[in-house]
Amino acid sequence: MNISIITSENRRLYPALVYNTEDNELKKLITEIDDIYDLLYKKQNILVLSTQYDQYGNEIKFFNGQLEKSDIKALYSVNEDMSSKGLAFVMTLSEAAKKWGLSDGSTIRKAIERGKFQTNEVKQAGDVWITTYSAMERVFGSIRNEENAYVIYDDFETVYLTTKINFAYAQLAYLRGLQYDMKLKEIEEKYKYVKDVFINALNAIKDGGKVLIKKSRNNKIRQIINTTNELLFYIDTFRSKRNLPPELINRLIDDLKSVEQ
Repeated sequence: MNISIITSENRRLYPALVYNTEDNELKKLITEIDDIYDLLYKKQNILVLSTQYDQYGNEIKFFNGQLEKSDIKALYSVNEDMSSKGLAFVMTLSEAAKKWGLSDGSTIRKAIERGKFQTNEVKQAGDVWITTYSAMERVFGSIRNEENAYVIYDDFETVYLTTKINFAYAQLAYLRGLQYDMKLKEIEEKYKYVKDVFINALNAIKDGGKVLIKKSRNNKIRQIINTTNELLFYIDTFRSKRNLPPELINRLIDDLKSVEQ
């Protein structure tokens, strides 16, 4: 079993190596959940070394530092074969309630008490319960007002962004003159389409709706985006997935921020 941590910023730390902050030489690894919670309640912080993922399961900068009790949303043990993609679909009950349009996490907790969830679909992490997108869809069905949500399918990332724009952008380095100008014009036209997609997503959020990231293969929900910050964070993850060149990601985020204002 390994330790996984969900931070207050929705970063996933796994596998997390936890030490007492006074253990400067990292001699005594703390492996028991109860011991970690005991240390948090006594000292309010822990020292953590861990591979780090964003909330979509993309690996980001390695984490090496202290976490205070207030920095941790959930802390739990998982099987050693837990993948980063599996970690991406884990959320607290309050997060799940918000995304499914339920009043609060107590509705989901009651469903747990009534045995609606399977044993591998929910887990108690200290004072916090966690569940997954697939479990919520199975128990509660589609989110409320899904017909009014703005949907982006995952092949938009892999096919349109990566293949049609990122690959074309890379070709610019080998082109000159008229060929360069034509390729740049082609990219600009595609960028405008991408920007319009995300402006529509932004407007949906501003109108009180949601943005759904769905799997094109089976129409299952991969992610639910409720706020502008979540949308901008979703776009920022294109860096680690290399869906778009950094220059266009920065430009897209700036364009959306200007539209929001």
